[in-house]
Amino acid sequence: MLKLLFWGGLLALIFFGLRARYQRFRRRMRGEPEPEQQGPKTVTLILIAIGLVYGGVIVFRLATDGLDGIFY
Repeated sequence: MLKLLFWGGLLALIFFGLRARYQRFRRRMRGEPEPEQQGPKTVTLILIAIGLVYGGVIVFRLATDGLDGIFY
């Protein structure tokens, strides 16, 4: 399950990163100005997502195996 989460997250990051670069490239080729960023930065969102995933894994391990699931 953890491998699936890891690879799915990694593929999502690669996909969204490439999509953002392509959109930025197309915008530059059309001569449009770069839009100002509104809302939280991407790094903040990634750190929140990582924290939620690891928090979910810890809660899952605690719920299924107790403390033995965390401290192998």
